[in-house]
Amino acid sequence: MLIFHADTDDLDNPLHGGQPVRTFEINKRIAQRHRVTVFTSMYPGAKRWLVREGVEYRRLGLCVPGFGLSPHLTFLATLGPRLLARKHDLVVEEFTPPVGFCLLPLWTSRPVISMVQWFFFEYWEKRYKLPFLKIMASIARKRLYHYFIVQSYAMKKTIMNYVPDATVKVIPCGINADCFLEPSSGGEFALFLGRLERYQKGLDMLIEIWRIICSRQKVPLIIAGDGLDKGFLERKIDGYCLKDVVKLVGMVGGYKKKKLLRECRFVVMPSREETFGMVALEAMAASKPVVAFDIPHLNEVLTPRWSVLAACFDLDHFASGVLNLWKDDDYTKWLGRNGQKQARNYLWDRLAVKQEEFYTEVLEGVH
Repeated sequence: MLIFHADTDDLDNPLHGGQPVRTFEINKRIAQRHRVTVFTSMYPGAKRWLVREGVEYRRLGLCVPGFGLSPHLTFLATLGPRLLARKHDLVVEEFTPPVGFCLLPLWTSRPVISMVQWFFFEYWEKRYKLPFLKIMASIARKRLYHYFIVQSYAMKKTIMNYVPDATVKVIPCGINADCFLEPSSGGEFALFLGRLERYQKGLDMLIEIWRIICSRQKVPLIIAGDGLDKGFLERKIDGYCLKDVVKLVGMVGGYKKKKLLRECRFVVMPSREETFGMVALEAMAASKPVVAFDIPHLNEVLTPRWSVLAACFDLDHFASGVLNLWKDDDYTKWLGRNGQKQARNYLWDRLAVKQEEFYTEVLEGVH
């Protein structure tokens, strides 16, 4: 099977999210039996071609200084012609900011599976003042897409509202066996992991929550990650006199990431929107509970048996959840143990088999 996978995000991009992690983890397993090429977009200093554990990566498009959408738009402009020029059996097309669909069914007679790992049109519309959701809905109504993979049942319902006759397969994100850590005692701080993005990741709310918490008890918070809103966070932390309690440590990975997960008491996820929640799964595997808002998609990964779910965007409720975990070590450990048991259902090896089986079903259905 010759598989082309289009994903504008990339593991080497300093601002990458969870999407390219899934792209790589699934494809490196499928590449043991099939040929997989991933088309991805450029970023400053990127190489045009490389191979990762049997998966070929080719970067398309340009980075235009001062135009933040240039990697996405030039990627979309060059993707179709590149696909047309090369033989393939199946195309997997990641939902791509800011419009969602890449329109690859117009460039191939082979089946195209749309992989939906984000649905944050409101963010892009606010940023660029353009009706991206309406554009996506207009494309959906044309019935170009017949097959989808989503990560939650809530997203399946959303997609079927736009494409009622589509075949939609729910396959969540996963985790590697080496992410499972021995349960540790105590914990020295609360931990945030992820892109520094104030709206989607709720970092504006997180700083407000920590103002509330610090008015009652000083709970150390480490924020690990990088992104466009780093300056915003630094100003807020300084303006609220939280520098002694809240620390920014930049992007972490590998050993440093595991060390933070091992040494924290719990993880905080104040997101307004998630289509899955990779950080939540990593915390569960490390036997750490998560404090989050009870939002769609994320609440399919987190439940009250291994996490604390605050009423949506209720900052006082979230702060109370943090303080309860900080004060009650036995309860925190109990949640952590439960979460680690649940995380074993999300091993990448199992999920890659499900995704490969779906590819086979799609190909058999078009012959």
